[in-house]
Amino acid sequence: MLKLLSLVSLCLVFQSAVQAKACDTLESLTWLIGNWNSENSKLKINESWKRISGKTFEGSGYTYSIEKNKIVGSETLRLVEMSGEVFYIAKVASNDLPVAFKLTKCTAETAIFENSRHDFPKKLNYQLNKDKNITVFVSGEEGDGFSIEFIGGNDS
Repeated sequence: MLKLLSLVSLCLVFQSAVQAKACDTLESLTWLIGNWNSENSKLKINESWKRISGKTFEGSGYTYSIEKNKIVGSETLRLVEMSGEVFYIAKVASNDLPVAFKLTKCTAETAIFENSRHDFPKKLNYQLNKDKNITVFVSGEEGDGFSIEFIGGNDS
Protein backbone atom coordinates (compact mmCIF):
# COMPACT_ATOMS: atom_id res chain seq x y z
CA MET A 1 0.00 0.00 0.00
CA LEU A 2 2.85 2.36 0.82
CA LYS A 3 4.40 1.75 -2.61
CA LEU A 4 1.07 2.58 -4.27
CA LEU A 5 0.74 5.83 -2.32
CA SER A 6 4.32 6.76 -3.19
CA LEU A 7 3.67 6.05 -6.87
CA VAL A 8 0.47 8.14 -6.87
CA SER A 9 2.26 11.01 -5.10
CA LEU A 10 5.10 10.87 -7.61
CA CYS A 11 2.62 10.94 -10.51
CA LEU A 12 0.83 13.97 -9.06
CA VAL A 13 4.11 15.86 -8.59
CA PHE A 14 5.20 14.98 -12.14
CA GLN A 15 1.80 16.00 -13.57
CA SER A 16 1.96 19.37 -11.76
CA ALA A 17 5.46 19.98 -13.07
CA VAL A 18 4.37 19.16 -16.63
CA GLN A 19 1.33 21.45 -16.39
CA ALA A 20 3.43 24.32 -15.03
CA LYS A 21 6.10 23.81 -17.70
CA ALA A 22 3.47 23.96 -20.47
CA CYS A 23 3.18 27.72 -19.96
CA ASP A 24 6.83 28.19 -20.91
CA THR A 25 6.37 27.31 -24.59
CA LEU A 26 4.05 27.99 -27.50
CA GLU A 27 3.64 24.25 -28.03
CA SER A 28 0.83 24.15 -25.46
CA LEU A 29 -1.11 26.76 -27.47
CA THR A 30 -1.28 25.07 -30.87
CA TRP A 31 -5.06 24.66 -30.35
CA LEU A 32 -5.32 28.41 -31.14
CA ILE A 33 -4.05 27.94 -34.69
CA GLY A 34 -6.83 28.37 -37.22
CA ASN A 35 -9.55 30.72 -38.35
CA TRP A 36 -12.14 31.65 -35.70
CA ASN A 37 -15.42 33.49 -36.32
CA SER A 38 -18.18 35.00 -34.22
CA GLU A 39 -21.39 36.59 -35.44
CA ASN A 40 -24.48 38.18 -33.93
CA SER A 41 -27.12 40.55 -35.31
CA LYS A 42 -24.77 43.55 -35.14
CA LEU A 43 -21.20 42.30 -35.59
CA LYS A 44 -19.02 39.75 -37.34
CA ILE A 45 -15.71 39.12 -35.60
CA ASN A 46 -12.79 37.14 -36.99
CA GLU A 47 -9.54 36.08 -35.35
CA SER A 48 -6.93 34.00 -37.17
CA TRP A 49 -3.70 32.43 -35.95
CA LYS A 50 -0.88 30.70 -37.85
CA ARG A 51 2.45 29.23 -36.81
CA ILE A 52 5.41 31.18 -38.18
CA SER A 53 8.07 29.24 -36.26
CA GLY A 54 8.44 27.18 -33.11
CA LYS A 55 8.66 30.42 -31.15
CA THR A 56 6.18 32.67 -32.99
CA PHE A 57 2.50 32.59 -33.96
CA GLU A 58 1.06 35.48 -35.96
CA GLY A 59 -2.54 36.49 -35.76
CA SER A 60 -4.99 39.08 -36.94
CA GLY A 61 -8.45 40.11 -36.02
CA TYR A 62 -11.18 42.35 -37.29
CA THR A 63 -14.65 43.45 -36.30
CA TYR A 64 -17.18 44.10 -39.05
CA SER A 65 -20.33 46.15 -38.34
CA ILE A 66 -23.34 44.72 -40.17
CA GLU A 67 -25.27 47.96 -39.62
CA LYS A 68 -22.47 50.20 -40.98
CA ASN A 69 -21.46 47.66 -43.62
CA LYS A 70 -17.75 48.13 -42.89
CA ILE A 71 -14.84 47.03 -40.73
CA VAL A 72 -14.89 49.06 -37.51
CA GLY A 73 -11.83 47.59 -35.81
CA SER A 74 -8.76 45.55 -36.58
CA GLU A 75 -5.68 44.28 -34.79
CA THR A 76 -2.40 42.60 -35.54
CA LEU A 77 -1.52 39.88 -33.04
CA ARG A 78 1.55 37.87 -32.18
CA LEU A 79 2.39 35.15 -29.70
CA VAL A 80 6.11 35.05 -28.94
CA GLU A 81 8.11 32.66 -26.82
CA MET A 82 11.27 34.22 -25.41
CA SER A 83 13.47 33.70 -22.37
CA GLY A 84 11.25 30.89 -21.07
CA GLU A 85 8.06 32.98 -21.18
CA VAL A 86 5.22 33.50 -23.65
CA PHE A 87 3.80 36.90 -24.57
CA TYR A 88 0.64 37.95 -26.44
CA ILE A 89 1.36 41.17 -28.33
CA ALA A 90 -1.51 43.20 -29.77
CA LYS A 91 -1.29 46.21 -32.07
CA VAL A 92 -4.56 48.10 -32.31
CA ALA A 93 -5.38 51.48 -33.83
CA SER A 94 -6.24 53.03 -30.45
CA ASN A 95 -2.68 52.52 -29.12
CA ASP A 96 0.46 54.09 -30.57
CA LEU A 97 2.57 51.10 -29.56
CA PRO A 98 1.86 47.36 -29.33
CA VAL A 99 0.67 46.11 -25.94
CA ALA A 100 2.19 42.96 -24.43
CA PHE A 101 0.35 40.53 -22.16
CA LYS A 102 2.29 37.79 -20.34
CA LEU A 103 1.01 34.21 -20.30
CA THR A 104 0.43 33.72 -16.57
CA LYS A 105 -1.62 30.51 -16.44
CA CYS A 106 -2.41 27.71 -18.81
CA THR A 107 -3.74 24.20 -19.11
CA ALA A 108 -4.38 22.02 -22.15
CA GLU A 109 -7.56 24.07 -22.80
CA THR A 110 -6.88 27.47 -21.22
CA ALA A 111 -4.47 30.35 -21.74
CA ILE A 112 -4.58 33.46 -19.54
CA PHE A 113 -2.58 36.52 -20.56
CA GLU A 114 -2.26 39.51 -18.22
CA ASN A 115 -0.94 43.06 -18.17
CA SER A 116 -1.92 44.89 -14.96
CA ARG A 117 -0.44 48.18 -16.25
CA HIS A 118 -2.66 48.39 -19.32
CA ASP A 119 -5.86 50.46 -19.04
CA PHE A 120 -8.18 47.93 -20.72
CA PRO A 121 -8.09 45.04 -21.02
CA LYS A 122 -5.93 43.77 -18.22
CA LYS A 123 -6.65 40.10 -18.82
CA LEU A 124 -7.34 37.91 -21.88
CA ASN A 125 -8.60 34.43 -21.11
CA TYR A 126 -8.78 31.97 -24.03
CA GLN A 127 -10.78 28.83 -23.32
CA LEU A 128 -11.00 25.83 -25.67
CA ASN A 129 -14.48 24.37 -25.19
CA LYS A 130 -15.56 20.72 -25.35
CA ASP A 131 -17.09 21.38 -28.78
CA LYS A 132 -13.62 22.56 -29.95
CA ASN A 133 -14.76 26.18 -30.23
CA ILE A 134 -13.12 29.02 -28.31
CA THR A 135 -14.46 31.51 -25.80
CA VAL A 136 -12.37 34.62 -25.16
CA PHE A 137 -13.03 36.54 -21.95
CA VAL A 138 -11.72 40.11 -22.11
CA SER A 139 -11.69 41.80 -18.72
CA GLY A 140 -10.52 44.86 -16.84
CA GLU A 141 -9.91 45.94 -13.28
CA GLU A 142 -13.15 44.94 -11.56
CA GLY A 143 -14.00 42.02 -13.80
CA ASP A 144 -15.76 44.36 -16.21
CA GLY A 145 -15.52 43.27 -19.80
CA PHE A 146 -17.08 40.96 -22.33
CA SER A 147 -16.73 37.56 -23.92
CA ILE A 148 -16.65 36.38 -27.53
CA GLU A 149 -17.77 32.91 -28.62
CA PHE A 150 -15.73 31.82 -31.62
CA ILE A 151 -16.49 28.90 -33.86
CA GLY A 152 -14.07 27.60 -36.39
CA GLY A 153 -11.23 25.33 -36.24
CA ASN A 154 -7.79 24.19 -36.49
CA ASP A 155 -6.58 24.45 -40.06
CA SER A 156 -2.89 24.17 -39.31
